[in-house]
Parts: sequence; C-alpha cells; structure tokens
Amino acid sequence: MAATSNLSIRESKRRTMILNGNLWKTVFWITTPLAIYALFNYFYGFIDFLLVSTMGTADVATVFFIEDIKGTISAIGGGIAIGGAVFVARHYGANDLESARKNAGQTLVLALSISIIIAILVMLLALPILKLFNAPDEIIATGLGYYLVQMASTVVIAVNSVYMGIERSKGNTTMVMLLNIIAMIIKLILSTVFVLVLHKGIIFVGYATLIAQLFLMVLGIIILFNKKNSIAIRLKDLKPDKTIMKAILIVAIPVIGGKFFFSLGRVIVNGIAAIYGTIAIAAFGLASKLAGGPGAIAGIFEESTASIASQNIGAGHLKRSFKAYLAANTQAVIVGFIGMFIVVLSIDTMIPWFTSNSSPEFATLAKQIFAFEKFSIVTGATTSIVAALFIGFKISKVTLILNLLRIYVFRIPVLLLFIHFGIGPVALGYVMFVSNTSTALVAIIFIYLFYRRVKHYGYLDLRYQNSPQLT
Repeated sequence: MAATSNLSIRESKRRTMILNGNLWKTVFWITTPLAIYALFNYFYGFIDFLLVSTMGTADVATVFFIEDIKGTISAIGGGIAIGGAVFVARHYGANDLESARKNAGQTLVLALSISIIIAILVMLLALPILKLFNAPDEIIATGLGYYLVQMASTVVIAVNSVYMGIERSKGNTTMVMLLNIIAMIIKLILSTVFVLVLHKGIIFVGYATLIAQLFLMVLGIIILFNKKNSIAIRLKDLKPDKTIMKAILIVAIPVIGGKFFFSLGRVIVNGIAAIYGTIAIAAFGLASKLAGGPGAIAGIFEESTASIASQNIGAGHLKRSFKAYLAANTQAVIVGFIGMFIVVLSIDTMIPWFTSNSSPEFATLAKQIFAFEKFSIVTGATTSIVAALFIGFKISKVTLILNLLRIYVFRIPVLLLFIHFGIGPVALGYVMFVSNTSTALVAIIFIYLFYRRVKHYGYLDLRYQNSPQLT
C-alpha cells in the first residue's frame, strides 16, 4: 500500500462509521445533508420556474427545452466526476490517501479539459443543434442567448461536479450541502432582481446561474487545494498520468454514455412532444418539476450509496456493500412515497401559480401528465440506486444499459406508438409511467442476479462472507 496520511478526528470518526457503524444510521446521516440540499434545490428550481413563468408560456417552454440540452452536455463532465470519485473512495476506504489525491487531480484535469472542448463545439453549432432537436422557431428566437450562456456554464458545473464528487467520496456531505445552498441563494437573489426588478429576459436567468456556479467553483477549488484537506490536490497531481486517466475513463465512459443518452433522449422526447404544441411542452416541464423535488430527494440516496459502497469495497467489506444498497433503497422508497403524497395533496394549490399568463388548458394538462409522472419519484430512485451500487463495483456499463432501455426501448418507441394511435398530450404522462416502471423492474432483476453471482463466486479477490476489520 502507498504511504498514508493521518485523518482528522472528525474524518476518522466518519470513516469508522461508514466502514463499521450501523448501516441504516450511516446511510441516513450521510444522505441527510444531500437530501436537505436536494430539497433546497427543488424550491430553488421551483421559484426559478415561477419567475420565468411571469414572462410567458414560450419562455417556460424555452427554459425547459434548453435545460435538457444542457443536461446532455453536463453529463460528460459529471460522468468523469463520478468515475473519478469511485477511485478516490476506494483508496480513501483503504486509507491510501496518496493514491486518492492523485486520482482526484487526474479527475479534475480530465473533466475540465474535455468540458471546455465540448462547450466550445456546442456553442459554435448552436443553431444546427437546436434545429436538429426540432426546437420550434419560437423557442429558437426566444432562447438562443440563453442557450449560449447555459452551454458556457457546463464547464463550471464540470469543475463543481469533481469537487462535490471528491467530498462525497469521503462522506463529507455536509460541506457539499452548505456550499450549494449558498450558491442557490445567490442564484435566486440574482434571478429575482433580473426578472422582477430590472425586467430582463431569460438570458439573465442564465447569467444568474453562471455567476452562482462560478462562486461555488472558486470555493471548491480553494478547498480542493487546501493543505488542511486530507486529500488535498497538489500541482504534481495535475500532471497527466495516462494510466490513471485510462482507468478513470474506463469507468466514466459508460456513465457519461448513460447520462448523455438519457438527457439526449429527453431532448428527443421534447422534440416529439412539439407535435402537441408549445403549451404541451410547458405543461410537460411543469409536471416534471412537480415530480422533480421529491424525486431528487429520494434519488439522492444514489450518491451516498456509491460512496459508502466504494469505501467498503476498498476496505474489503464486500457483504457490507450490498447491505448499504438495501438500506439506501428502502429509505429512498419511503422518502419517495412521502414526497409523492405531499405533492398530490398540494397540487391544486401549486399549479395555479403557473397559469397567470396562459390558458386553463395549461393547468389541466399539467395535472393530467403529473397523475402518471408522479410514480417516477419512486421508480426513478430505485433505478438510480441500483446503478450507483454497480458503479461502486466499477461495473458502470449497467448505468448505460439501464438508461438506453429507459429512453430508447421503453420511452421513445412507446410515445411514438401512442401518437400513432391518436392519443393526445396526456400520452406524455403515460409514457413516463411505462418507461420508468419498466426500467426499475429490469434494474431489480440486474441487482438480484449480480448479488447471487457475488455471493457464490466473490468479487476480484474478495469473498462475500469475509469482513476484515477497519485499518
């Protein structure tokens, strides 16, 4: 093993809890700060959506449409961050902090360099890309500037994803929560001033996002290079190492592919939905926002699952990794159902907030779509947590397979079938239920088969029953 460094008392206690503590409590305490952040992020997104809605239905549709394109591009930097965090967590769990910081540095270099190249390309090809995805002329006219700002922000988001991934790999989710909440507050203040006080267009909503993310990036870089950080990145760790980069990319590429094709599929679905008109796209976006809050809180267990599983695998605790998955998935399902019922009970109060500048058709359609979209809160979380456990085992291709199935087998073909049979805009809700439920069932089958294989044959040089003591 490479040379190790001493952890702080707080870090040592957290590592002991992750590797030897009660897993149900561990999952809860590691996930709680992330869940609080997800809750704040939900309200931040909801308020942001509300601010945009004061401009008109076309602006709402524009933001929703371009956000999915942004998600497609952000998947690249985010995938690299996830892949790198797996290695950081493995070495951190094994108390090999020298290797952990080397992998952290290489992850940062990869994410930043690749994200810059991609961002430049998609900005130069703005119009062809928007037209390729069947963006209505109204959205192109309204949102071209917004598109350019959001694509530029993907570079900053990539750096932030690396920082947050490294902190999560150590189980330090409280710092992730605090810094993100500060960034969200800055974003909301700026958006409110730009929209309600200065009466600016949606491009300024994009500026608000970029400024807030830049603030978070500066703080993240300071922490990443701070010598008091147990795995502080040094300048020598930024020198490209082909061996480490290759290993990271082997894990990251399927994650990138999964996230990219998932987000790309959402953009394609939006393009198909354009057949129903701008109001349908906006209503679909609102339904997604309504489900997105509790869905994000339930799905946040994905991040704690990956870090807890990776650390335990690094420490040789193979059986404990599966127990972490069981604890995380159970808690996520409970949280998801609670969130679902809260939104269902308050939906009549929430929807009218978005109807001041649009016809009653908008509110009715959004409610009809959400009636089926709501189930994705639970099924989506289950799929994400299964994928996270596989990532912890460095079997990231499962993420790609599940996302390809969800979008290109269970969603796009089914939506086209609904349209063929003349089903109206509510088909957008039907297809979300079909795709997310089907994918969750496949994910459960995957994890069951993998569990049986590992229980009988082990993983690498680890045996299922072995559980070495913390070192």
